[in-house]
Amino acid sequence: MNELGIDPKVTVSQLKASDRKKIVSFLKGIPLRIIGFESLDKAMITMGGISLKEIDTRAMSSKVIDGLFFAGEMIDIDGDTGGYNLQEAFSTGYLAGESAARYVID
Repeated sequence: MNELGIDPKVTVSQLKASDRKKIVSFLKGIPLRIIGFESLDKAMITMGGISLKEIDTRAMSSKVIDGLFFAGEMIDIDGDTGGYNLQEAFSTGYLAGESAARYVID
């Protein structure tokens, strides 16, 4: 928040629209570099999560709480460890992020 020139003591509800745009741009611009990975025997799995009945899957948004978005293993979708659940996490994460960014900016 200091780097963006936003008072870190300000609550989310007190943020100006321009400050929200700054935060979204900053978070979307963080470079992430994969430097390695673990073996398959260290792979993890999570079961359970938010029911698909409570999610608008076109935007990965909550049908219950306005402005709340879901992605990855917080959603009640179970699959084999590896490609399937990773693709689900990446795809829902992308969709939730894009939808949340439009929600904040609009």
